[in-house]
Amino acid sequence: MTSNNSIFQPRLLARALCLSGLVLALQACATQTPQANASQAEQPADAIKTIAIDHVWSGHRIKPHLLTRGEHQFVSYFDANRQMTIAHRIGSAPWRYYKVDSWLGWDSHNYVTLEIDSAGHIHVMGNMHADPMEYFRSRKPYDVRTLERVSVMVDETLEQRMTYPIFMVNKNGELLVKYRDGGSGNGNEIYNIYDTNTKSWSRLHSNQFLDGEGKMSGYFEGPTLGPDGYFHLIWVWRNTPSADTNHSLSYARSADLVSWQDSNGKPLALPLTLATTEVVDPVPPKGGMINGNVKIGFDQDQKPIISYHKYDADGNTQMHVIRREENGWHGVQISDWQGFRWDFSGGGSLGRFAVKPEAPEVLADGNIGVLVRRHDDVMRFVLDSETLATLRVEKADLYPPQLEAKTAAANHYISKAADTKLEHHVFKGQGDKGLQGQSYYLSWQSQPGNRDRAHAKITEPSVLLLHEVK
Repeated sequence: MTSNNSIFQPRLLARALCLSGLVLALQACATQTPQANASQAEQPADAIKTIAIDHVWSGHRIKPHLLTRGEHQFVSYFDANRQMTIAHRIGSAPWRYYKVDSWLGWDSHNYVTLEIDSAGHIHVMGNMHADPMEYFRSRKPYDVRTLERVSVMVDETLEQRMTYPIFMVNKNGELLVKYRDGGSGNGNEIYNIYDTNTKSWSRLHSNQFLDGEGKMSGYFEGPTLGPDGYFHLIWVWRNTPSADTNHSLSYARSADLVSWQDSNGKPLALPLTLATTEVVDPVPPKGGMINGNVKIGFDQDQKPIISYHKYDADGNTQMHVIRREENGWHGVQISDWQGFRWDFSGGGSLGRFAVKPEAPEVLADGNIGVLVRRHDDVMRFVLDSETLATLRVEKADLYPPQLEAKTAAANHYISKAADTKLEHHVFKGQGDKGLQGQSYYLSWQSQPGNRDRAHAKITEPSVLLLHEVK
């Protein structure tokens, strides 16, 4: 375990001394930016409260995590020296920081995530892409400075090539974690459950959860707890490390995350295989569907509805939705893009996706909305709730537009010095809303990904901001 008193480079120390005064400067700079638009000007001055968390690594795209549980708030990230760091505060009290002995390389698949068990202990995982387990747990409830490395979770032999850890909480408030064991195109999904009394983990399923039979692996979205009380899971299968070999959009649901069934309620035996899985849309390999871009939501009648993209008959990329209805799954193409095709292939991180959909949701007028970013344009497809036909496409925002100006103001020093275009990132906080209904976001800037290879030059560290939005 490393000391919390890290040795900073002199230039980082100088900037760290400025963090406490940054919030006032942000507000002043943001009002002067020429990018401010009408919606920003109309926003009440106290609607967004912004504070600086730390200087963070900006040499390539990497995702932090923000979790709110009641009055407790946690941020996990990689600091300016690439070290995994966890910050915690209670209400509006000062932040407490702690650094654990894990350092980031160049792999943009890596991230850091955390969750709190029912006894208040902090669990942190991350920095793994087919790597040995990186897992830390606090010795005392809600105390980041008692985080300690845990060398074995359940089975050391299954914890040597771990990828995509995700914490979950079941209906009983018990903590679970799932991850992939193995590599892209040949991996298995593992679920573990935590016992707060014995402070130990065990396998949730006696058998493995999914079996690609040595031919493929699954890339999952969820499980997502729906308004019907079921956990809904969707995924695509992928034959090789090349991203264009994704295929066969699939679905399963569970009341308890242990026993699984298809959308008709028919029990599914574990492990799930392509032959035994309910395939929602048999998109073939090289058919324009990619992992990470299948999203599940629910309609006005609590039916699952999935957004995703694939190629049409002319080879154009098109957005689709598909919904479970009385007689099975009903799919509709909702976009009509002409002359637009997102070609993707190869291994490694692909960089910024040309298309990024969000989960379908019920709008205030009862229709279905699907937010989609295509390059830099964000649009909302408004669909008829009965037929799913596209009624209109309107301009939209993924997050409050003021955040980009605030991030640019805080990071003006690296924007001027950088000889490459920096990307603006926003991460919406997970967990609870604030005590007065506030939402929380993180924002920062970084160089783009480089297929998990080092850049020739590294930009200055970025300021990681936390925004509280009323």
